[in-house]
Amino acid sequence: MSLPRLSSRALPAGVRRPSWDRAATPVRTAHLGVGAFHRCHGAEFLEDALEAGEDAGGIVGINLRPPALRDLLAPQDGLYLRTLRDAAGEESRVVGAILRVADAGADPEEALRWLASPGVTTATLTVTEKGYCHVPATGEPDWSNPDLIADARGGTRSAPGLLLAALRRRRESGAGAINLVSCDNVAGNGGVLRAVVRGLAAEADPGMLPWLDDHVAFPDTVVDRIVPAVDPADLDALARRIGVRDEAAVWGEPFRQWVIADDFRAPRPPWEAAGAEVVADPFPFEAAKMRLLNAAQTMLSLLGALFGHRLSWEAAADPALAAFARGTLGRETVPHLPPGGPEGRAYLGLSLARVGNRAVRHPCHQIATDTSRKLRQRVLDPLRERRRRDLPAPGLETAIGAWVAYLAAEAPAHGARWTVSDPVTEASRPLLARRGGDVEGFARDVLGIEAVLGADLGRDGALAARVGRAARRLLGGDRGALTQGLDGTGGEGAP
Repeated sequence: MSLPRLSSRALPAGVRRPSWDRAATPVRTAHLGVGAFHRCHGAEFLEDALEAGEDAGGIVGINLRPPALRDLLAPQDGLYLRTLRDAAGEESRVVGAILRVADAGADPEEALRWLASPGVTTATLTVTEKGYCHVPATGEPDWSNPDLIADARGGTRSAPGLLLAALRRRRESGAGAINLVSCDNVAGNGGVLRAVVRGLAAEADPGMLPWLDDHVAFPDTVVDRIVPAVDPADLDALARRIGVRDEAAVWGEPFRQWVIADDFRAPRPPWEAAGAEVVADPFPFEAAKMRLLNAAQTMLSLLGALFGHRLSWEAAADPALAAFARGTLGRETVPHLPPGGPEGRAYLGLSLARVGNRAVRHPCHQIATDTSRKLRQRVLDPLRERRRRDLPAPGLETAIGAWVAYLAAEAPAHGARWTVSDPVTEASRPLLARRGGDVEGFARDVLGIEAVLGADLGRDGALAARVGRAARRLLGGDRGALTQGLDGTGGEGAP
């Protein structure tokens, strides 16, 4: 027997549901990119503010890419279940903060109407790192991106292009100022969004620039909650348990964090009522999260895949891999974190415990997706800190080697173990084919891609040689590569 879809008319019994009046709540926030992370993080923060009695307004969800929100959330009146998992069990609730949905790919006009509405004074984004159409090494617009090129001629194919088109309408209609709040794991995410939107405006409509400076805020943020991709088996099990079908359900860990720079041009939701922190400078929090938690995720996912683990917690439970991550980050990253954020060693311990949460089934390959877009803030910036101090960084260099080995593993010469999902493959695959089985030569070629490594690292032949040796050993299953230089000779202090 088929089950009804979850909706305002078919809510599961015994599950916490919104106590506030959805019908009387206006839309004040637009969110671009309504994937699992937003449904488990930003939307829940707003839900909590509404539950606390705040006049926060609701969300219109806007997507550029599939899955289409009209199919996912519209039949459910924007409602879905959020479930948190840890060793103690599960906790579910119905989230109702998403009041309307629009698909910019199918109907860009509807999306623009919402973004240009004077009632919408904040737009948040989770469009993934590559959605910003920027050069990872510099944060500037990537003018080789065909979507950005099309949007410079008035299109709306990219997130920055859609935003610029909406901002132009706001200026023309007098709709007023707006806050554009990035919620993606991009270093200095607000600054990157600002650089790309302004760069696009400079090409498409230079007269927009003074208005942008006066009417649009781009605050930096730090967002944190581990939210794996939804497993269809979980959707089936949930339907059997609650008696209704929820195609938009999400699962995550109990921990969550949201730190936002106090830099706004327009009214915004009272996120503090739900535990968000509005601070003068989020950078110390960003550095700790990206260089410890996210770096541990990247290291363990790449190594986990190379050594046969499917899930991130399995990699974190592998003694050799866990010791490598803890030793590398404790010796080579923690000592150079900026002041003002969480205490480094305690935060590292918390981060590794979170990655090791067996109840959160996060596939290694999902975390490894788009690693080239993540390396700078997670591995390369800490490596540069070591180099500025003339200190060795064998663990961080080995982590780069793990990325090179992960790229190389898709080649037939190395077993064609998987297909890599990463924008860098357009450049790396021809290099890999040319090198055949020569992993060290491939490493030299890949490290020369300046859009990822930058000129300083990409032109360092000695670094490329060390990374290449590590990649060759890791690709061959040599766990000894994980202990090279991490016996106390690689840096000051114990992990």
